[in-house]
Amino acid sequence: MTITDHIINIHPIGTDTSLKECIELMMDHQCFQLPVEKEGLLYGTVDLDECIHSQEDTIESVVDPGFLSTHFNTHIFEVLKLMHQTDADVCSVLDENKAWIGLLTKSDLVQTLSKSLTVGQNGAIIIVEMASHQYSASEISRLVEGEGSHLLGLWLQNVPDSGRIRASLKLNTKNAERIISGLQRHNYDVVATFGDDDYKDNVEKRFESFMKYIDL
Repeated sequence: MTITDHIINIHPIGTDTSLKECIELMMDHQCFQLPVEKEGLLYGTVDLDECIHSQEDTIESVVDPGFLSTHFNTHIFEVLKLMHQTDADVCSVLDENKAWIGLLTKSDLVQTLSKSLTVGQNGAIIIVEMASHQYSASEISRLVEGEGSHLLGLWLQNVPDSGRIRASLKLNTKNAERIISGLQRHNYDVVATFGDDDYKDNVEKRFESFMKYIDL
């Protein structure tokens, strides 16, 4: 999933660009920032909010020096990581000679991911926690496949100040109770489930049974 197919063919604006033109470009491309050139070189970025509140005729006074850039053959995940780390909304794309190619927007990349098989296909999501030394992608996949299902996606997070890892598992099934039980038997702490029909139905049945019991 390289960024090649998601590059917007737009050239950086100059510091003498009018506020009106800059805002219109951002609206057209659904982004909150644009790269800015100065003397023929990439110089900085301009934010939509700064443009809206500025009383000047051009964007020159609201340009922030510095810009985010990446190579044209970079993977989408790496670009999103850079955007998250820098809180950037756009990323400039450069070729091997660091010449301008185009622009990437965070909204377009996120939309692309939302259409992927991992995110778009129906299926339960299970969130589990474990000690860092316990984590094994192959074991988790084996436990899921042992119940006749497949693991479509696996996302990891560190749990701050705990020495633990939190994993979000995307499955190809909406009936995941047996998988949940298998994970728990192998000492994975299941902290949340989403879109699991079996689990939801059984919880509701147990709740109804409990209510009948306390009404006796």
